[in-house]
Amino acid sequence: MIDVRFEDRENIIQNMQEIVNSIPSKYYSDILFDTTSSLTVSKSRSGEKVNANLKTRGFVFRIYNGERYYELSTAATGISKLKENVAKLLSNIEKKSTIELVSYPKHEIDRDVPMNIDFTQMALSDKLSKINNVYDTLKKIDDRVQNSVIRYQDSIQERIFVNTEGSILRQKIPRISTYLAPLVKVDGRSDSDYHFVSGQGGFEVLNAINHALLSDLVKSSIELAQAPLPPTGKMPVVLDPSVSGFLSHAVFGHGVQGDAIYEERSVWKNHYQKQVASEILSITDKPIDGIYGNYFFDDEGVLCQKTPLIEKGILKNFLHSRMTASLLGMEGDLHGNGRRQSFMHPIFPRNSNTFIEPGDYDIDEIISEMEYGLLLVKASHGLEDFDGSIHCNSKSGYVIENGEIKDRVKGISLSGDAINMLMAVDAVSKGPVDFIGMNSRKGLNEMVPISFGGVYIRSTNGFVSPG
Repeated sequence: MIDVRFEDRENIIQNMQEIVNSIPSKYYSDILFDTTSSLTVSKSRSGEKVNANLKTRGFVFRIYNGERYYELSTAATGISKLKENVAKLLSNIEKKSTIELVSYPKHEIDRDVPMNIDFTQMALSDKLSKINNVYDTLKKIDDRVQNSVIRYQDSIQERIFVNTEGSILRQKIPRISTYLAPLVKVDGRSDSDYHFVSGQGGFEVLNAINHALLSDLVKSSIELAQAPLPPTGKMPVVLDPSVSGFLSHAVFGHGVQGDAIYEERSVWKNHYQKQVASEILSITDKPIDGIYGNYFFDDEGVLCQKTPLIEKGILKNFLHSRMTASLLGMEGDLHGNGRRQSFMHPIFPRNSNTFIEPGDYDIDEIISEMEYGLLLVKASHGLEDFDGSIHCNSKSGYVIENGEIKDRVKGISLSGDAINMLMAVDAVSKGPVDFIGMNSRKGLNEMVPISFGGVYIRSTNGFVSPG
């Protein structure tokens, strides 16, 4: 991965400023420069697969005429052509006064997330050596490990933003995410648990992978292979940070995105400023240094800030782009959630780091107070439903009886009405917040880095079944 030289960066900013300075003052316009590189390695018994996404660099210009945005994009080498196309566009658009665009104060930012071990300077063979070492270690821990799946990705993204409001912003963010899943076979039955290691920074992120972590993962996978299916029915449930975090991201994070609200595709529009959860429950979307989904400003030049989605049980905010905030008349609700996959993709309101805020309980207290119920751990998959329902599966869990954790079970499906379940939350554990970082899609595409997480929560109104 070849870095953008400083002199090139200055030239890039100068060209961007020339374009926005050519725009008549009656229009708002901005231009984003995007450069992204990534390396993905998949390792399993069938071999290694390496996919190097060499640096893609390009610009996307947009102008707002009072009714809609017009956009033009080009590869970095096409900046001269872009200037010509902007001039042509200006001669073909007309100023309207249909929708007043939300304004945003001028800012200047220049931020680099540091790397202690710069993965852009590492040989591919050194990265493969680490991955193969982890693969071999998993195999040696127990002879019942039949295979392991390891997916490693490092990426580095630099974005520069200039607009007619005077902002000049730049950020450079390196990220690493690694998925580990040992497949075991016990008495003819196979299963696997998983673990994510992710964060911002250099190759040192993988220092979190050690022998103890891998041994626990193999042990957990062996237990899963022997575990029965869970009970079915309505019962108290405890959700671990991955499951509570998944719900905060998928059910609320997706459901309160401004485009879904404006288009009336989400039931949460009807619950704005109303109680939708227990007063001890709060869900937040905000920047957190070092977390995989973190960034300093969004792709519209808005600084990333804390967005209380649910505050003490009340649905307080939606996640906005400039356009959705303008359409819905929510001028003060811009918190940096207008995001693009790349300069070739459109902007949508998206999450950053979405999580359940810590509470006052110790996890041991939460368990000890229960006569019977189920502890769900390791969210595996689910569906986003804008109708307010829950469809979430966890990899495994534990039966709770008489205040103690008993038998392990696997393949748990949690379903039902989100409000009913979250209104019945009667315990939220203390921190720290645990996060999972990954690239999340909107619809069939539009991938952006996000994180979700939280703490343990208990609800007296859960419905579980095998799934």
